[in-house]
Amino acid sequence: MKGVLLVDMGGANSPKELKLFLSRMFKDPCILPFGKLERTALSFIISNTRYRKSWKKYALIGGSPIIDATRKTSVALQEKLGENYKVRYAFSYSDPLIKEGIISFTDEGINDITVIPLYPQSSLSTSKSVENDIKDLKFNSLTLNIHMINEFYQNELFIKFWTELILNHIKENKLANPYLLFSAHSIPMSLVEKGDSYPKAITESSKLIADNAGFEFEFAFQSRMKGKWVGPDTKDSLTKLAKQKQGSDLILIPISFVNENLETLYDLDHDIIPFAKNELGIRNISRLNLPVACPQFIALLSELVEKKY
Repeated sequence: MKGVLLVDMGGANSPKELKLFLSRMFKDPCILPFGKLERTALSFIISNTRYRKSWKKYALIGGSPIIDATRKTSVALQEKLGENYKVRYAFSYSDPLIKEGIISFTDEGINDITVIPLYPQSSLSTSKSVENDIKDLKFNSLTLNIHMINEFYQNELFIKFWTELILNHIKENKLANPYLLFSAHSIPMSLVEKGDSYPKAITESSKLIADNAGFEFEFAFQSRMKGKWVGPDTKDSLTKLAKQKQGSDLILIPISFVNENLETLYDLDHDIIPFAKNELGIRNISRLNLPVACPQFIALLSELVEKKY
């Protein structure tokens, strides 16, 4: 029997869970590149001062759907792979944690494990964090064969998955003149200076999908924080497109995500799209929604696993 562990960042469904999520996240050296003592102090300050304000956003979207969506994805993948595999899920900053997921396999005598971070485009702040968590595990009496799949945006099934979502969205909404704006979560420029390949992967990913779908496109980055972050910003791109693409049906595509989360349900739906409609006067704008455990995505994950054996 072989193990498969799906990993995502995690989320929160209560203020208490959010405080813990933030505390864990800001202790991560991939998120805050400081010494352990500095990270511990900063994580305490940030989690205690930010969680109430942040929870207001979560409350608007009914809590984070990531945990339940990841669970449903793991159940669907288990059904697809069959009895020769045991599929579980874990999170970097929410329960169950990655260590707990690995231990649950070893407790059953499963030492051959494939780990799939649910980040199509790898980054030092996401996939690298998962890799570090795995390397930090200490099992002195066990020999573990853990294989991690770092990114999968170039996979043909991933491109097909997005293409079908786009074409179905256009058909269902009867869009006559589609223009694609891929919106990815931004990262600090400091990570790019360290060699992070994420912006290049977003560029390539957007082009692969748009070319396959047969539509014009561009890409931008959202959810930026203070300081120097990768751009162009999604709102800036929309400001430009409001003038250049009048009459087009703009489709926002959350290219760096595989499940709905705060960045899609709040940042896109409650901030960016209202900005486009109310401040830029763009009426013909829509957002492509992410389905939970759809067969095309499960087929992709299944292929990623089976190709390794």
